[in-house]
Amino acid sequence: MDKDQLVKIIQKRLGLDDRKFEPIKRNPKFHRLFQNALEGSKYRLIAEVVESEGCHSGHVKGQKLLFDSSGNLLCREAPDRVCAFLMPNLTVLINAFFENLMNGRDPNEVMFNRAGCFDVGSACGGWGHVVVEVRAEAMKKAL
Repeated sequence: MDKDQLVKIIQKRLGLDDRKFEPIKRNPKFHRLFQNALEGSKYRLIAEVVESEGCHSGHVKGQKLLFDSSGNLLCREAPDRVCAFLMPNLTVLINAFFENLMNGRDPNEVMFNRAGCFDVGSACGGWGHVVVEVRAEAMKKAL
């Protein structure tokens, strides 16, 4: 697949007609994204639970949440329950990986690659706490 084919796929996925997509096509920052997206699509993002105590949603150490390189949770590969209170902080972290991918950098250059849920744990008046560590892994076959 070449860059022009990718641009058409992105336009179709966004559901935008030519008139609405034209400003995106002309924007220099999106030229960089289009250039790097093919290489970036070779990765998936893995958020692995590294600490879990008192999690009402049942997240346990070693459990993995998988995302494609665009930040989409791969639901068929996800646990039955994914805690909504973990997602906001995880989303910020996934965005850092996405930015690296779309700018042509090593996605694993994210220095602070851990995030946790909003629950502060029983010692601080909450129920529990979950911490995930995110990494990018190259896939054998691009999406």
